[in-house]
Amino acid sequence: MAVRLLIERPGLAAALRQVGLACVVEGAAPTVVIGAPADLSILAQRFAGAATLIVARDEAEEIATLAAGAGDCTRGGDAVIAARAARLHAQAPVWRIGDLVIDRIARTAARAGRPLDLRPREYALLAHLAARVGRTVPHDDLRRAVFGLRFDPGTNVLAVQVSRVRAALECDAAPPMLLTDRGRGYRLVAAPVPAL
Repeated sequence: MAVRLLIERPGLAAALRQVGLACVVEGAAPTVVIGAPADLSILAQRFAGAATLIVARDEAEEIATLAAGAGDCTRGGDAVIAARAARLHAQAPVWRIGDLVIDRIARTAARAGRPLDLRPREYALLAHLAARVGRTVPHDDLRRAVFGLRFDPGTNVLAVQVSRVRAALECDAAPPMLLTDRGRGYRLVAAPVPAL
């Protein structure tokens, strides 16, 4: 999941990775932008559609920033900032993971601008993995979330759905996004966004 940092905090990128968020560079469309109070006025113009998380120095700055319309504001450390960014990202109607775009309202997805033809269960599987991008999601968790199963039925129903989603995600010469962690589960990773 894409976060754009407009502030210098050496440990913040690592804290964001711990909660499954990745920092993006100029040109990529983030779902959350983290900046300083002085950045707030330009964020709405430069990053339309992205949630804003402002890092304040004191309580007065925090109050003023929230009153000015920031999505959230904190004075906390890197772990707190990362947790708040993850919460803002989870509330976003559109998720961008590399060149993959998932519209949670329309329940559609596209990779590199190409719409993915997904059945409802395939979309549910992709969305569940996307909510945990970069982390291995255990087989049991996927069976519960996608099929409502609290047990292993002894079939390959999950593997078949994963295969279908993987095929839909395939893009010309693009690196794979849906990886298998053998014996553990599946992991969705961000494919690098091509430079413009």
